[in-house]
Amino acid sequence: MEEQSFERIPVYDPLPPEPAYMSWFKESWQNSGFRPTWLTWLTLALMGVLYPAISVLFSEDPSVTLRSLNDTMRLIMLLGTIVIQWIGFIIIVAAVELERTGLQGLGFKRIRAIDFAWAGAFLLASNLLLSGLAWVLAQMGMPMSGDIKFLIPEDAVGRVVWVGVSITAGVVEETAFRGYLMTRFRLLGKLRSWVAPAIISSIIFGSLHAYQGLPGMIVITAYGLLFALLYIRTGSIWPCIIAHFFQDLSALFIPQ
Repeated sequence: MEEQSFERIPVYDPLPPEPAYMSWFKESWQNSGFRPTWLTWLTLALMGVLYPAISVLFSEDPSVTLRSLNDTMRLIMLLGTIVIQWIGFIIIVAAVELERTGLQGLGFKRIRAIDFAWAGAFLLASNLLLSGLAWVLAQMGMPMSGDIKFLIPEDAVGRVVWVGVSITAGVVEETAFRGYLMTRFRLLGKLRSWVAPAIISSIIFGSLHAYQGLPGMIVITAYGLLFALLYIRTGSIWPCIIAHFFQDLSALFIPQ
């Protein structure tokens, strides 16, 4: 019987090999199993486009609204903020589960005593730097409005709720803007460094504080960038959460 010969057809992998720096990033930041899903894009659209757009659109002359708040209106606003932010947190949790990374892929490691030390040192340094930035802006004719003080409750019930706001902001905002946005921008963009994710997430973070006016947005954007540096340096979300919580909580005791 005549032997049949078969032509060998080379098989090519449809996906190019992943750069070594991305493999290292995924492994070291516990995102090795990352797979983007429809919820990834929805979450990015909500946090990166929709929420900032709403904040900017409704930020015109916020002083009138802030000055008109009474205790009941302020309480409703703060409780509404807590509910909305925790809904956002639930969306992020669902997203990371579908992406096969879990919260550990956002920097949720075992909390350590050193995380509190990092948070304390960060608060001292960042407040000094931001005070200097606010002074420079004031010299340029862009002083901070100071209307944010009208958000701080003075009644007992409101102050208890403010503690809940501080916890919520610490956990949810740091999870969203440092943990989720920064890691997902880097993963999806296959970026070699943190530079672009840190800057973009900080600008988005600042835009959500449009009710504080342009000087407030600039200061909060700079604050977001400092938080991003803390996140990168420690490789953990906990120092950011702790520092953010105590920063917001201090508003009850330090005049704004």
